[in-house]
Amino acid sequence: MPSEYCSAIDAITPTQVLKQEQTLTSSGQTFELGFFSLGNSGKNYVGVWYKDISVPTIVWVANKETPLSALDSFVVLTIGSDGNMMLVDGKQNSVWSTNLSALSNNSMAVLLDDGNFVLKDSISGEFLWQSFDYPCDTFLPNMKIGMNIKTGERRSLASWQTEDDPSPGKFSVGVAAQMPLQFFIWNETIPYWRSGQWNRLKFTGVPEMDALYSSVWNLLQDSQQGTAYFSFSMFNNSYIRNLIISSVGSLMIRDWDEEKKKWSTPWEAPSSPCGLYGACGPYGFVTGISHQFVGV
Repeated sequence: MPSEYCSAIDAITPTQVLKQEQTLTSSGQTFELGFFSLGNSGKNYVGVWYKDISVPTIVWVANKETPLSALDSFVVLTIGSDGNMMLVDGKQNSVWSTNLSALSNNSMAVLLDDGNFVLKDSISGEFLWQSFDYPCDTFLPNMKIGMNIKTGERRSLASWQTEDDPSPGKFSVGVAAQMPLQFFIWNETIPYWRSGQWNRLKFTGVPEMDALYSSVWNLLQDSQQGTAYFSFSMFNNSYIRNLIISSVGSLMIRDWDEEKKKWSTPWEAPSSPCGLYGACGPYGFVTGISHQFVGV
């Protein structure tokens, strides 16, 4: 990521745009937002990454389906006259927008220290829009994954097409519309893996999950609204962990190892061919544990 070559700003306002050579930094210097390209794609994106991790790690992309040309040096992320946040190319075309109908004239955008990119009212502090409502392939602490059972609206992860293409791939991760709740990986619309039901301590299909650590997981339910969301938080905020769905359908916990300067993967699903949904038949089961589910 280009932070070492860019100047940093702390907010995007109607009078302060984010240019190609700038980044937006969270107050605690944990996350950074800016423009980036992937491989030799010739495409440019706006996204969020960890600021001080030596391995470039994108956790959210705004224009994942509408990339810019990497040759366009006049792109800006700005607050439009209607209060929406807009990504505008060099020809003044809107490539991406928060697209809200009723907004404040006091809109500003900031990046929070948990990686949440928010558009808010600068006077009241009310959040008008937030990136955590539109996750990509990465599940961060304090983010919520789930659904509104009444409306059918889902909030789920979507894999990238490839390592150099963040547009939605074949695999997604979310909560199924059934009780008790459980996580599923879907290959397009076909169930690929499931976590087993949530029993208020752990997911029954994940025997590696240590119940001593289950308080890090939260199930947030509102029966009147019909919403059910899972979230997780870290006991130690200096510990960097996330979950990611890969382009080949692997759901992985990633922990940053500062000493080795790389990501470790203490847990991954499916962990064996028999872990695939329905692979062993209605009476099949898996014996043997090859991974330890640590701390989540």
